[in-house]
Formats: sequence, structure tokens, C-alpha cells
Amino acid sequence: MDPQINEEVRKAVRRFFRQMNFLFSVFVAGLILFLVTAYIVVYYRGPAGTEYGTMLFIASPVSGIALIVMAYRLYLGRLKGARESDQLYVKMESYRSGQVLRMILFDGAAFVQLIVYLLTGEKLYLLLCLGILTVFFLARPNLERFITDLQLNDTEARVMRDHAKPPSQSSEPSA
Repeated sequence: MDPQINEEVRKAVRRFFRQMNFLFSVFVAGLILFLVTAYIVVYYRGPAGTEYGTMLFIASPVSGIALIVMAYRLYLGRLKGARESDQLYVKMESYRSGQVLRMILFDGAAFVQLIVYLLTGEKLYLLLCLGILTVFFLARPNLERFITDLQLNDTEARVMRDHAKPPSQSSEPSA
């Protein structure tokens, strides 16, 4: 492969994973900031209205679970079409859009729990939010998950692994 093209591909792959990690960090940071803010507000001001507790005791966890299930189903749906593509860039874009969609729905599920916590003051909803945050971390985008989720063939996986590394760690000859 031409060294100039090889370097451009390397930059594109590394930029792709930097962007994915940046998006993940933004979603997590926003969620953690809102969690801390909600905790402080309830601690100092108390809950907004405890009369909602009974009604939301079932609705909030069920909606959180439903959003998580939808996130996985939609994510897998995005990847299904990408697996059939021969172009690695198409697979990368499908992975990105699937991950962003999944992050949005995970964030939504956690925010629902935090809003209910603001309304009721029940710490159960903080625990549910932390559980969703744990699922969020388990689904963090990375190179190996990309290879596994898209079921890349050996050649594609080798190209992605090789180009995700800095040039000095590359297994390719630099001729």
C-alpha cells in the first residue's frame, strides 16, 4: 500500500476512535454532572413532590429497562446492515451512528431515573441511575468491540488493529 494512503487511513481510523471516545466522555460527564446536581438539590431542598412516589415506582424502572432494551435492539439493527457492506468506512459510519443512538437512549434512561429522584427523593432511583451508568460503561466503544460487533473478517480486523496504533507500533512494513 502507498505510504501516503496508508498514513491517511491511519489518521482516519485513529480520528474515528478519538471521536467515539470523546462522544462517550461527553455523555458520561453530562450524566454525572446531572446526578451530582440532583443529589445536591434533593439534599438541600428536599424532593419536589412525594405524592408521585407510588405512581412512579413502577413506571420509572420499566421505562428505563424499555429504553435500554430499545438501545440494544436499535444498535444491533444498525450493525446488521453494515455487516453486509464490503467497505470498511461504511461499517465505521454505521458503528458510529449505532453507538450514538445507543448512548442517547442510555442517557435518556438514566435521566428519567434522575428526574424521578428529583420528584420523589427516593434513593432507589439514584441506584437505578448508577446501574444504567454501569451498563453505559460496559458498552463503551473501542476497537475490539468494533471488530466483534461488526464481525469483521481477518483482513479487516488486521487493518483496523494496525491502523489504530501509532505508526511506530505498526506491524506493517513502512516501505
